[in-house]
Amino acid sequence: MEMPLVSYVLTAYNIENFIEESVKCAFNQTYQNLEIVLSDDCSTDKTFDIMKKMADEYKGPHKIVLNRNEKNMGISQHMSRCYIELASGEIIIAAHGDDISVPERTQISVDFLLENPEYTAVSMGVIATDKNGLPIKTKEHNATVDEFHSYDFETGGNIPAPSRAFLKKVMTIFGTLNHDCPTEDELITFRALMLGKNAFLPEIGVYYRKHESSNSNPEYFDRFPLEKILKQQNDDMEKAVEFGLITKEQKEAKYNKLYKGMVIRKRYRRYFADRSISNLIKLIKPNDISFRGKLSYIKQHILYINNER
Repeated sequence: MEMPLVSYVLTAYNIENFIEESVKCAFNQTYQNLEIVLSDDCSTDKTFDIMKKMADEYKGPHKIVLNRNEKNMGISQHMSRCYIELASGEIIIAAHGDDISVPERTQISVDFLLENPEYTAVSMGVIATDKNGLPIKTKEHNATVDEFHSYDFETGGNIPAPSRAFLKKVMTIFGTLNHDCPTEDELITFRALMLGKNAFLPEIGVYYRKHESSNSNPEYFDRFPLEKILKQQNDDMEKAVEFGLITKEQKEAKYNKLYKGMVIRKRYRRYFADRSISNLIKLIKPNDISFRGKLSYIKQHILYINNER
């Protein structure tokens, strides 16, 4: 089987303490027909200098594409540029400049997508680590499954962004994300689900570094307004209806479900910011969460309390 050109896209911004190890992971990928895109979003520290030095000294088999944005574009616009303009591969391996990918990550992802053409995106297991790359004692930040999981547009499901691989057409068909869209995370998954199925593999592909600057920290929730994420999803669904990918009825039903989910996520953010009992009660008291869902939140809280002791 002829192996297609694949783009391993590593994006970075102000992570000089971690970028060297992440670039090494890109260089160490075992897949052969690989293009490595190293893109910096106009960092104010030495992130790009390190990337450039490593790119200049690289003697391996992979093609290197080095980019530094002239001004800071923000997450969604930076990702859009990387995935649509800079990447040439049929398949994109998304990597963040503070994470650690296993050498086989690209090969496993590409093999799956080639053998299962009905799938447009795939993720592998993600293990959370501290800033030194050591697994975090508590496992609540891990994203893993014990067996293969499959999702479609009707069932939904956001596969982990740090280990995601997807067909480039997921971005090119829908185009650049909105300028005020705060993230690419669940939106690439959402687009991929309108074009095919998404998969979550049990193999561990990425070690996801948690540190004081991580965007997932509760103090940064305000950077990612949920209304703007919902607007991007609605805009993408309108295009999908126009392209004949989904029906108007599917769009309306999905929008209502997404809106309900946004309301719950807002309450969850308030709870997660301080993990107080009062906010837990506010989270689970309304009837828009199933009994099973409420039990899940209670179990998460008990696990958190036990780990903090």
